[in-house]
Amino acid sequence: MNEWHVIVIAGPERDVRAFVAGFLADRAADPAQVLFGDDIGLEPASLGERLRALLQGGHHAVLAPSELASALADAVARGGGALGLKVADRHPVAGATFGLEAEVFSREVSATIRAALRVLPDGVRFTQHSEQEQEHAEDKGVELYAPAHHYVYRVRGRLAGPLEGILTVRRSLAEIEAVRLTPLHLD
Repeated sequence: MNEWHVIVIAGPERDVRAFVAGFLADRAADPAQVLFGDDIGLEPASLGERLRALLQGGHHAVLAPSELASALADAVARGGGALGLKVADRHPVAGATFGLEAEVFSREVSATIRAALRVLPDGVRFTQHSEQEQEHAEDKGVELYAPAHHYVYRVRGRLAGPLEGILTVRRSLAEIEAVRLTPLHLD
């Protein structure tokens, strides 16, 4: 797995995205190699940082594998000034975490959730996990929005691990409408 770095770039989002797209095109690099924090559900900064960012035109987290991170940060430092861009911070990403929870009344949906959580990528693990399944024969036939359901599956947990693995699990869970995800936290 790649080592990742987060580069915080100060400047308008549109200009940051355009600069990164140009940087990747110039290198003939795959655009999927660089991720924007806003696109992957990265947790927002503290209130003080958000206010400062609003006053300064915004700060945007860009995640890049180590083979691109230095070159991208150098490119912003050399050519970003003309667009009002500058590197505000840069550091390696040791790992990532996020939480999930779901309550579903369908065996099919619970099977989809279980399948997404059954085989986790290398290094990804649960730091918290609770799962329960209940069946109430007396409530069979009750409609979807009724207060009682024949079948109930609940899952709650927190996953931690390397960024690439965490993003793989997060993407598969995000496709399931019933699953609620907490913002992604970088270590």
